[in-house]
Amino acid sequence: MTESGKNASQSEIVDPLSRLESEISLNSFHIELHYVIFDELSSSIIASPVDGFLNILFPSSSSPCISPYFVKDNSYVIRGGENILHPIQIGDSVEWKNTYGNNVAIALFVPKNLLRDFQNKFETERHRFENGLLTKSDNRIALAINQILDLAKRDHQLNNLRIQALMIEALVHQIEGLYAENDKREVILNKNHYDKIIQVKSIIDKDLSKNHTIAELARLVGTNEQYLKKYFKQHFGKTVMNYITERKMEHAKELIMTGEYRVVDVARMTGYKHSTHFTTAFKKYFGFIPNSLRYSFLVAQEGVQHVITEIGSYMGML
Repeated sequence: MTESGKNASQSEIVDPLSRLESEISLNSFHIELHYVIFDELSSSIIASPVDGFLNILFPSSSSPCISPYFVKDNSYVIRGGENILHPIQIGDSVEWKNTYGNNVAIALFVPKNLLRDFQNKFETERHRFENGLLTKSDNRIALAINQILDLAKRDHQLNNLRIQALMIEALVHQIEGLYAENDKREVILNKNHYDKIIQVKSIIDKDLSKNHTIAELARLVGTNEQYLKKYFKQHFGKTVMNYITERKMEHAKELIMTGEYRVVDVARMTGYKHSTHFTTAFKKYFGFIPNSLRYSFLVAQEGVQHVITEIGSYMGML
């Protein structure tokens, strides 16, 4: 081998330790969480130690479980089994008014850098989140809260570490829930409007034979038409009237497919006074008339002769 060949071979030899050192990088995280447990039958006031978010965890109890609280002098109410996230700045006051002896709540103060992506979402749509973001406690969150409250009664350094881990778990689970609340994986709107649009959806679903107007629905839940239209579409991805039409048409299809109802009956059961208006709406939504669906079902279930007999009976009534 030539001298130049030897030099080339030697230059390709790399110390495996030096390569390992160059490729490994350490990940680190810094967590600064502050919390207080409200369990006194009185008013408690505390100033936020961080710029970021206030997370109130309020578990259900056997007693009437509802409690008022104030953030920067703005009043709110929270019910048992609910959790709420509020944007907050350092020094902002938080006042908890415990009106029932068995009520216990946890106030968790989270710096904004811990929830950077969530903070960015908040900054771009501040108007949506200014009154707080609501989540419901599922079994996982409820278990974490109960464990936190139990560990807090025992003074042990290891318990403090466990409490911190459980709080992070509860916080992460809430954020996951907020992003998963609707089909678009968007964060839900503020607590007050969320409650009202859920009520509106329940009113619509309860009786599809009724024809609600937006003004009527807004009045029933104690809001105005503008807010109802805006926040319903924001949360469900469709207008109130589009949702009503969709529910009526899908319900009508289900009724027809049972084979137990005539089209005129289905029209009445979905709020249409005239079957012709129902047929027009049905065709516009599905692209075919309801009778074609009914006859297809009858052919599949009863045979062609039954359909011919039914058509003959229908013609005899004209």
